[in-house]
Amino acid sequence: MNLNIREKLDPLFETMGLLYVSSNKDEHKEQTIIELDKFGIDGEAFYSKNLKIIDKYIQTFQKYQIHEDSDRLFFNDETYFSILLALLCENANWLTELDKVNADRIREELLQVLLSEENVQQGSSGENTPVNVRSLDEIISFLDGCSFEEGVKWKLMSLLQQPHKQMQALVSAVNRNLPAFEKACEEVGKPLGKLIPKFVQSVHKNGDEQFLKFIELFSHNSTIHPALIMPLGQVMYISQCYCGLYVGSLPITGNNSADSKEYLLLRLKALADNSKLQILSSLKATPKYNLEIAEQLGLSAATVSHHMNVLLACGMVGIDKKNGKVHYHLDAGNLRLLIDELERYLL
Repeated sequence: MNLNIREKLDPLFETMGLLYVSSNKDEHKEQTIIELDKFGIDGEAFYSKNLKIIDKYIQTFQKYQIHEDSDRLFFNDETYFSILLALLCENANWLTELDKVNADRIREELLQVLLSEENVQQGSSGENTPVNVRSLDEIISFLDGCSFEEGVKWKLMSLLQQPHKQMQALVSAVNRNLPAFEKACEEVGKPLGKLIPKFVQSVHKNGDEQFLKFIELFSHNSTIHPALIMPLGQVMYISQCYCGLYVGSLPITGNNSADSKEYLLLRLKALADNSKLQILSSLKATPKYNLEIAEQLGLSAATVSHHMNVLLACGMVGIDKKNGKVHYHLDAGNLRLLIDELERYLL
């Protein structure tokens, strides 16, 4: 796999993330803690121990942030924001060269992002088929086939109808706040100077096998960036990937802390969840891809994706590529290690 590892934060990704968090500041910390709790970790304790740097990072950015009313359109909906983030990260040159890009090119790049999102939801890693969408009827027909909520579809319709006008407003918001990102970066420079080399070393040592496997399956000639605004997340686009600088602090498979009692408890909590247990039982019979599991168990694709993320982090399942789709299978070796570990603790 041809992987280019960056040794500094991506200003575009970080500034976009900071703008989104600043528009949802009352919910961001609370939601992070809730997601950690759902994952099987004491969210409040983990945040207090590891993520105080994020509070300082966001507060400094907000101190220097320059607001405009038009910015709200881009940063008040998570799904729409995520689409725009992928679009800009894959086309970073638009920050300085958007005037050279015509409307059809913006539409084409946006459609590639939307098709890639649909492929990931369906567990497909195949190449996207080019789509010609220009007229209002073509836009409506295309969006009808997408799985986004209606509010997001309306925003996408507007973007596809007036791509240059809307992208100019978004690019303006990012460029206007790049200096605020730089100030925030300086404020947390000391811990950041330790976190990034640690991240680079971890990637070189193949520290997060599952994430690197996903990159291999879904991305092409990828560049992987460290991310601070998304400290516990991992994101893959077509060519740009981002890994949170505190992923290594989670008690998950592949991390040094994965030998701890905390990692054992995380796996036991996963087994105590009925849906995750059903998924493991289904995979015992035969490997499956995301939609097959969803249909068999009567769950949504998004719910299955959430469960699979936890099971992957626990090392209970693995992934393979077959006929252009990503299949999940039981990791029997790790499950046997879990049984052995329980015997050492209890017998």
